[in-house]
Amino acid sequence: MKSKIKRAVISVVVFAVIYILSGFIIGWHSYDMYLKAIEFLAAIIGAGCYWIGSNEQ
Repeated sequence: MKSKIKRAVISVVVFAVIYILSGFIIGWHSYDMYLKAIEFLAAIIGAGCYWIGSNEQ
């Protein structure tokens, strides 16, 4: 159970880092609804990939 909590916390951190840095990486600074959706989905995919990849089973 402890490792599952650790994985969940790290997944949230991965999500936050990808979401925050995605605007800087893309280089687009004005607001665009579709761009924000892409940034959000990229962060979800990144956190999900970490969650699946860190599974020990």
